Amino acid sequence: MKICMYEGYLRNQKQLCTELGVSPCVSRRETSLAVIAEGWKRWGYELGNHLYGPFALVIRDEQKQELFCARDPVGGPSFYYHLTPAGKLLYGVDLSTIANSPEYRKEIDPDALQLYLMFGYPVGEKTLYRGIRKLLPGRYLLYKDGTVRIEEYHRFPVRMEQSLTEKEWAEKIDRQLLDILAEDRACFHGAAFRSFLSGGVDSSYLLASADVKEACGIGYAEEAFSEADAAAETASLLGVPFREIRITSEEFMEAVSRLVTCTELPLADASSAAFSLGCRNAAMKGNVWLSGEGADEFFAGYHVYDRAEELGQADGFCYYGCSGIMEQKTAQQLLGQEQAFPCEQLVKRICEKAAGCDPLTRMLHVDTGLWLEGDILFSVYRNARASGLTLLAPFADPRMMELAFMIPASLKRKDGCGKYILRKAAEKRLPHKIAFRPKVGFAVPVRIWMQEEKHRERIEQVLFGSVSKAFFDQKLLRGFWASFLAGRGALWQIIYAVYVFVIWYETCFSDPETERLIPRREMQTDPS
Repeated sequence: MKICMYEGYLRNQKQLCTELGVSPCVSRRETSLAVIAEGWKRWGYELGNHLYGPFALVIRDEQKQELFCARDPVGGPSFYYHLTPAGKLLYGVDLSTIANSPEYRKEIDPDALQLYLMFGYPVGEKTLYRGIRKLLPGRYLLYKDGTVRIEEYHRFPVRMEQSLTEKEWAEKIDRQLLDILAEDRACFHGAAFRSFLSGGVDSSYLLASADVKEACGIGYAEEAFSEADAAAETASLLGVPFREIRITSEEFMEAVSRLVTCTELPLADASSAAFSLGCRNAAMKGNVWLSGEGADEFFAGYHVYDRAEELGQADGFCYYGCSGIMEQKTAQQLLGQEQAFPCEQLVKRICEKAAGCDPLTRMLHVDTGLWLEGDILFSVYRNARASGLTLLAPFADPRMMELAFMIPASLKRKDGCGKYILRKAAEKRLPHKIAFRPKVGFAVPVRIWMQEEKHRERIEQVLFGSVSKAFFDQKLLRGFWASFLAGRGALWQIIYAVYVFVIWYETCFSDPETERLIPRREMQTDPS
């Protein structure tokens, strides 16, 4: 067998070395490769269930004459693939590996573009490139004799454990977090840990639980959007030096253009561009950073979960996640598409697995399977990677997720308080006022910045230039822009989504020699 590709890190590498009889090598990567090789011999297709940490890997089994590709259960490094008409498999953690291959012809996937406008991120298996797919978390892909088969190797529990008390659950969460942090410390022995810090409980809990040299947080002059003061208060209380990374509108707008290069797909989540600036700044101080992603989706942190009884029913309204840019009808009108993509396909398997669960748990399964993987983790891992950082997200570990999904919904949201049981666990290490500080979210004042006169000319050039004209109904788009400038601030998401798409297309997709702008009248629904 041969390991053709591996990206990520194995938290439980030390334990796996003992279990598999592997002697540690000179470097962590060499040890990981040795562990994976021995693990493949012992566990075969079940290998991914024994590896804890973000990873994407490819193994060629010469005996079976097949290629085994796998991605971790939560969603760390991306993994893309394309089967050519000749039956050759192109793959990689970077889209450009496939998209720039002479064996692939660049085309926009109109269904994926419709979904992007609706949700703001590359949701599900589709990418914006026709025929290039993303392997979803917890799946492996087998390639043999010119054919591809995909299997789900990991499933999270859908049963609740009702016998434990609130105190016992808090203790289990705290022990699990400490165990994961201990693994991270052993895995990156000698590295000085630093931490991204917001005003929220997730990153505050991490800071209180780990040996961190320094914390930094993102702030703005627009104080209503900034959590820097709250983060500084937490760091001061814990005796950890804190540094604010203050972002201006000029820096942000410039960062959007760089962002599409590292993500390789458009991402209409404004926090991603802000985080990219945070990563670039953080890289000057160190290369191993902690971050609190995953807690909101596992422990019910978003405000939308207050509507669980309405949105999480098994029948009737179909919940597609906590993120939305525009209604599907609006996306169709903007693109001039008559046919609506059957969005229920995105959540069909997720909802089938969670069919017997309560409404809140069903919503959490959807957000974990779509939003966490497709937006949150995709953004932070790509941004960190582009800046040369190793990002450690202890909450985004399959063991923490499995634990969370066994906790009764009544302890995740209690008396209107999101992440209640996580806050109780954090209260063991934080003052009550910080553990139970109301959620703000990583807000960015982009709606204010986009209305500033100094940015309008550039925005209008993008919104109404040749690329935009090839894809979007200009009359409708100009109406949105005029209404936004007139005070309808909520339209910023539509404007920003189109803006990011056009910049992405101009940067990553278009080829000056073989321009393939697709007029709206030629757009068809991809039958695949």
